[in-house]
Amino acid sequence: MEQQLFYTEQIRQQQLLLRRIKNYRNTVTLLKLLAFASLIVESYRFIEHESLHILFPVLSVAAFIALSQLDSRIVRRRQYTEKLLSLNEGEIAARKGDFSSFPTGEEFIDSTHPYSADLDLFGEDSLFRQLNRTATAEGRLCLAQWMQHPCTDRKTLQERQEAVAELAGMPEWCLQFRAHSTTDTPSGTDNETRREWQNASPIIRHPRATRLFLYLMNALTLACWGIVIGGWLPFSFALGLSSVQLLLVSCYVGKINSCHRRLDRLIRNLSRYLPAIRLIDRRTFQSAALQNIRRELFNPDRNALQAFTRLSKIQERLDQRANVLLAFLLDGLYMKDMHTLFLLEQWQQEYAGHLDRWIGKISETDALVSLATYHFNHPGYTFPVIDDTVILDAREAGHPLIHGKTCVTNDFRIGKERQLHIITGANMAGKSTFLRTIGINLVLAQMGSVVRSSRFAFRPTALFTSMRTTDNLAKETSYFHAELIRLRQLVRTANENTDLFIILDEMLKGTNSTDKLKGSFAFLLRLSDLPVSGLVATHDLALSELHEQFPGRFINACFEITHCGTQINYDYKLRSGVANTMNATLLMQQMGLI
Repeated sequence: MEQQLFYTEQIRQQQLLLRRIKNYRNTVTLLKLLAFASLIVESYRFIEHESLHILFPVLSVAAFIALSQLDSRIVRRRQYTEKLLSLNEGEIAARKGDFSSFPTGEEFIDSTHPYSADLDLFGEDSLFRQLNRTATAEGRLCLAQWMQHPCTDRKTLQERQEAVAELAGMPEWCLQFRAHSTTDTPSGTDNETRREWQNASPIIRHPRATRLFLYLMNALTLACWGIVIGGWLPFSFALGLSSVQLLLVSCYVGKINSCHRRLDRLIRNLSRYLPAIRLIDRRTFQSAALQNIRRELFNPDRNALQAFTRLSKIQERLDQRANVLLAFLLDGLYMKDMHTLFLLEQWQQEYAGHLDRWIGKISETDALVSLATYHFNHPGYTFPVIDDTVILDAREAGHPLIHGKTCVTNDFRIGKERQLHIITGANMAGKSTFLRTIGINLVLAQMGSVVRSSRFAFRPTALFTSMRTTDNLAKETSYFHAELIRLRQLVRTANENTDLFIILDEMLKGTNSTDKLKGSFAFLLRLSDLPVSGLVATHDLALSELHEQFPGRFINACFEITHCGTQINYDYKLRSGVANTMNATLLMQQMGLI
């Protein structure tokens, strides 16, 4: 309820601010029209000698330029406020179960990944869609990589948890970061353009000589305009010098236009990092991870704030070229486009080599803000505890994708290494959901996020699942062959890691029951000799006999059902022992199949 009130109040404030901004911009637009009209009138009067002084047209130009710049700032403020409003409306919708405004992360789906496809990490109804609040493409990639590659370093996990906890305590700052950081999603071509731009040679071959000539020409032209304003030279003399400057700019206009078109989206996106960097700069953090981000961004030798401030100004100058009248006036006065080109090439030489490192730190902040927002939105979730004395000890663990009171929680514990729990139970009794509950909470835990559990102690480890094997007709791979490939991948992963947590759901479904049981027995025995722990769900009750043969390595647990006549009751609670009741025949009778 507290979160609902927070987002509702944010929406109210932003709607009120948008109305004020709209009224303010209407006033500025009217003043711009008056300044432009004054410029036309005063210029005509000066040319016709009805006005004694050129000062009035010059003042009209200055007023128009100042109002145009003010209007640009108002537009940016309006866009930022609209983005904040949209973010808060998205959070209100998400609280009602509507995540349609958030990306699905389908681009990260990989059927060969050790666990992501089985645990619904990406896709339409996925953890990524509920977790992701990143504002940049790089941040989205960082978050996806955290989900796909479990962090096993205890220090890193603890630092992430501290950073997430700190950011969750400042939800308004997190919203501001997301609104300020929003960029267009760059394609692979944009990334290639950035690499090419970082390594590109200067457009101007003789920059020193060209710049010296540029400054001398500017000084001469501006001095002449000053003399004309003072009434000591005719207007035509200064106009002639401005025409020469426009002619010189036209020699480079093709290269400038090409550069602008090629880098427009890239530079625009890069310059949009500036507000986020300012937010980080203005905030003092306590957690080690956030302090490290600040040190990397605000290194005295190469300061990201200074670099992106300069880039943002360059981007604004490039955008002003869209205003033909303004561009014509400024190029005529001091060849503004040439100066912009010099500034861009100077920025490239000074900062291009540091760009990837800075973007990496902003992306990390972006991912941490997502985890912090998830924490803020789920105050009942808890931070996992890293504990080397157990493999996993979960209390009241629930599936994060199941909302409300329909989610049934369970306790589960694996106390020592190389211990496998054999989970039996009837159809739809809750086995697969429980497996995903444990798996998806392990993923969250090893990202540094909160988990849906009242207590979740674990040992950081690699993770592997085999739950949704599919055939591939294009590659002439049968279902059973695909299962074997997956299990071979599991064995290889186990051999490559000193500690592996596995989750298997109904092995060897693609063969007959006798062969399946024999193969499952043999495979589980082989797994018991590898450095693996975890869960194995099965309908083969005979696999529970492994507990009798190897009581320390195999533990039996089950999901029971009860039925009275045709009524089947599911409580979805995990119990110790072996399931006694099945329901396949009864379900077929209920559906009229037999």
